[in-house]
Amino acid sequence: MKITGTGSYLPPGRLTNFDLEKIVDTSDEWITTRTGIKSRHVVDKELNVDMCIKAADKAMAMAGLKYTDLGAIVAASVTNEWQVPSLACQIQRATGASGYAFDVSAACSGFMFALKTAQGLMMQDHKPILVLGSETLSRLMNWEDRGTCILFADGAGAVVCEEGDGIEYINLYSYPDTDHSLEIPGLNQGIKNGEEPSWSFVTMNGRDIYKFATRTVPQIIEDALQATGTAKEDIDWMVIHQANIRILKSAAQSCGIPFEKWYSNIDEVGNTSSASVPILMDEMNTKGLLKNGNKIIVAGFGGGLTAASAVMNWTCGIE
Repeated sequence: MKITGTGSYLPPGRLTNFDLEKIVDTSDEWITTRTGIKSRHVVDKELNVDMCIKAADKAMAMAGLKYTDLGAIVAASVTNEWQVPSLACQIQRATGASGYAFDVSAACSGFMFALKTAQGLMMQDHKPILVLGSETLSRLMNWEDRGTCILFADGAGAVVCEEGDGIEYINLYSYPDTDHSLEIPGLNQGIKNGEEPSWSFVTMNGRDIYKFATRTVPQIIEDALQATGTAKEDIDWMVIHQANIRILKSAAQSCGIPFEKWYSNIDEVGNTSSASVPILMDEMNTKGLLKNGNKIIVAGFGGGLTAASAVMNWTCGIE
């Protein structure tokens, strides 16, 4: 399987660290030092499906395909506004896409889980597949909790996958979150008390997640290198979930791969969970950083606890 198109969308609303200083007990210096984030995008009235279509249109145009050419849509999200229909089915309804459509949920690893799913599906149907990650996490923030509200943001990313030689390896991991380190309790939690139905807040133990990430990311990257016989010096770019700049720097040091190869946009985008990797990938692609033939490692990690890594030879660079 290979990627033939990328696309992303970030809502126009911006929330800077200085804006957050007026909302919660924090400061620009505190946030920047601990996370690397300076600003993040937030939705107003847009829904996940709205962002997905804007990202998907770009990816489909780059791939030179029509929605009727698709064999499937696989979408990753933990913030779909409906239990039913799935986000992927909403995209299909809006675009008239062919094939079947469904969602996967693996938090910040979600896009990678969707990509692995697409790889398996393509072995059966051989038709192009649209893979997306999209989140409206700002709607799930407790704006009194400075440990979470400074981190998460909104956006959508998409890729088109077709048959070919590009993705050498994808592996998925799941570890029991016995300490309930990262959770979103779900929709309609207040309905039993006669309250208006609403989403519950994201809850996270940042220390636990940091330990998990700094331990797990180097291991899954090493697994990917060994499985494909790839030498570290042959890697052109590391395309890694944007959770925290300190996690990326720690992982780079542990892996022995120079940090200048770990592209980051967390300062302006924040943590967009399942949308993080495809947004990063599209930004790098549209900037011309990803060249055809570049060897890249892609990885995600997050709630579940989940993780995933991949080795790719890039196939849709913009010359």
